[in-house]
Amino acid sequence: MARRVPILAKLLGAYLVPAVATFIGFGVVAHYVARRALEDELGRRLTSTAAAAAAQIADENVSILQPGDEETRTYRNLQRRLGELAAQTGAARIFVFAADKTSRCDTRTGVPIGERYYTLDAWKSELGRVFAGTPASSVLFRGRDGNFYKSGFAPLRDEAGAVPFAVGVEGAASMYEQLAGFRRTLVAVGAAGTLAIVMLTIFVARRLVRPIRRLARAADRIGQGDLDDPVLPTSHDEIGLVADTMEQMRQQLRARDERMQMMLAGIAHEVRNPLGGLELFAGLLRDDLAGDIDKLAHVQRIDRELLRLKTIVNDFLEYARRPKPTVGACDLAELLTEVRDIAVAAAQPRNVTVQLTAEPARVSGDEGQLRRALINLAHNAVQACADDGSGKVTLGCARAGGEVLVTVRDTGAGIDPDILTKIWTPFYTTKQSGTGLGLAFVRDIAVDHGARLAVDSAPGQGTTFTLALPEAS
Repeated sequence: MARRVPILAKLLGAYLVPAVATFIGFGVVAHYVARRALEDELGRRLTSTAAAAAAQIADENVSILQPGDEETRTYRNLQRRLGELAAQTGAARIFVFAADKTSRCDTRTGVPIGERYYTLDAWKSELGRVFAGTPASSVLFRGRDGNFYKSGFAPLRDEAGAVPFAVGVEGAASMYEQLAGFRRTLVAVGAAGTLAIVMLTIFVARRLVRPIRRLARAADRIGQGDLDDPVLPTSHDEIGLVADTMEQMRQQLRARDERMQMMLAGIAHEVRNPLGGLELFAGLLRDDLAGDIDKLAHVQRIDRELLRLKTIVNDFLEYARRPKPTVGACDLAELLTEVRDIAVAAAQPRNVTVQLTAEPARVSGDEGQLRRALINLAHNAVQACADDGSGKVTLGCARAGGEVLVTVRDTGAGIDPDILTKIWTPFYTTKQSGTGLGLAFVRDIAVDHGARLAVDSAPGQGTTFTLALPEAS
């Protein structure tokens, strides 16, 4: 049997996978666009700050600074002014450097005049535009410490309009918080959207699965012959239409079953009356032929056939009436002892051994109907065994998981797999003198008791019928 894929899994696959893919694609595109926009805006802010710093610095003050002038008044005033501008704009650092990428002034302490900025080697193209007279900014990158870095540069012109120096502004960590916050927002929105879709899918799946499971249980009850409980409507959609159709089917099956029971009861009643007359005349004929042994043999054959007809009529009546069980506590071990004694009487002429292995157990059920079902199973088991003395029938019961498992096992020829599924069908029989109602009656009794009925058989290995009944509390 192919493995069933739950509806929930199908809906999750149909909804969740495309939705997650859409969220991821949207998030990647949105993050890329937002990052470019924020990066460009940050670059403009940094270059504007650098340009503002360049406007406040006199070229002659920078050009006169030489290594060792870090303690001079000119250097300290320049460093102070750059520091105040960095504090006002929120920049992490402002520095002035020459075309050879050596320092002239730096708001970061410990950087002497003339020290080379090796980090500037990564921005050759940007610095080329700056010393050509155009402000520029570096690309945004993540450092080894996990933080983002970006710098803006502006040219520092002399009186002749040349660009001997440039001002660099390094962005502070707070400037990148918008980008990190936007990324966190995208992740949170994507996770929330995915969770919402999962919850919605589970909700929709449950709304679909619950009525389908109720319909499946109703179909199983109908298939087992329980036609009393109505199939309740579940909704006003297609599933509700299926429920209404199943209810109509149940009503039609029940009406047909009632008609069949009435027909069987009527036939049995009409046949029983002439059978009584035949028995009466057969008795009179037996008295008239008391001295004729040969003719009495014919009368005995008539008696046997009448007895078989009475048995058939009784089977029809019992199957047609089929009353609802009167449930009560029933001692199953004691009941199986009675069934064994009845089965022994039928087994002795066939040289079949009947054994009983039962532990004390009480079940909830109708004792009379259970007796009838077990007698049917026991008689079938006796008839399935060979009459050469090797046949054996074993009755047993054992408690297991809140149930009592009743077994009827025989050592007969077994049941062919082709007909194993047909044995529960009314009027189906492989016996020349059978009615085909015995196992159908057993199945109906099991259904009425809420019990499970199973058969295990194979040609040449015998047959085992198992009736699982609820244990009495």
